Amino acid sequence: MAVDYKPMKVLFIEGKDLEALRALARKYPHPYRLLHRPEQALYLLEVWAFSPEVETAAAELEGFRSWSFELLEEGGWHS
Repeated sequence: MAVDYKPMKVLFIEGKDLEALRALARKYPHPYRLLHRPEQALYLLEVWAFSPEVETAAAELEGFRSWSFELLEEGGWHS
């Protein structure tokens, strides 16, 4: 029996409003990471295995940019 493989999607949302990104991330039950680039006062929200509603909500945020990608490979720490 063949199993349909659906690659995990990862959504990236970039903007300068930390609280808006934090609110979006906490509204949904998906794993996320919130990153900061202090020298540009820029934040990046990374959401894993998200639902279509999250992508729609991200697109509706004014002043933010978003991209979604399919995960091809994930590695570990190497010594």
